[in-house]
Amino acid sequence: MIGNKTLCIAGKNQCSIDFVKFVLKKNKIKKNILICPNDSDHGKNGWQPSLRKFAKNKKLKIVDLSKLYKIKDLIFISIEFEKIIDINKFVSKNLYNFHFSLLPKYRGCHTNFFQIYKNEKNLGVTLHKIDQGIDTGPIASSLSYKYNLNDNAKDNYIKLMNCSVNLFKKEYQNIVDSKFFFTKQNLKKGSYYSRKAVNYDKIKFIKNFKSNLITYNKIRSLIFPPFQYPIINGKEIKKATYKKGKIHLKFI
Repeated sequence: MIGNKTLCIAGKNQCSIDFVKFVLKKNKIKKNILICPNDSDHGKNGWQPSLRKFAKNKKLKIVDLSKLYKIKDLIFISIEFEKIIDINKFVSKNLYNFHFSLLPKYRGCHTNFFQIYKNEKNLGVTLHKIDQGIDTGPIASSLSYKYNLNDNAKDNYIKLMNCSVNLFKKEYQNIVDSKFFFTKQNLKKGSYYSRKAVNYDKIKFIKNFKSNLITYNKIRSLIFPPFQYPIINGKEIKKATYKKGKIHLKFI
């Protein structure tokens, strides 16, 4: 239970809703539970459910980020939250983020894409404290899983969301009690990608096709309905598999 503390879930998609559901199970009193949806969340379900709509249905208080700055006993939890947090504006120092990679690798954006594209064998989610950098804060905990060669970008994104929920449940009480032994990130061994690092409208066109693992990873990292499919010779690729050193494609 959070007691007299105030807990805020900030973010989007099913994973954020699952975070809130778990918090509600642990706390019968709703007044100390706040929701901070992304600005892009207009309260309507899309391919993923709306956190804003869920909060309204559950009669939870929805707040803007600025309303959290002066709350002393705040526990702030970011999960797919789209704004950069300025910790100097907060009275509370209990600010956490669930990042969709095993930090310090793949800080910033496009974590799902790059982990598949670069053929990472271990994927996962990191719980870290938010500092003034972008995903550079000290690590509290992480949870990993083995990649599946036949997973496309959408498949893996769902796995990343599920992994974040499992990590949140595992570390929930430690978050509430602020009981962590933090590990400083070695940023020299990591990587960072900005929002502008990938232009999906351009790279979805597969040129100089070669039936090898490098090309296969590029193809499957781009299969993410409803956003995009990779394209070869004007045809959209619905599914790709890799067997015995060859790529096998299914087109829409």
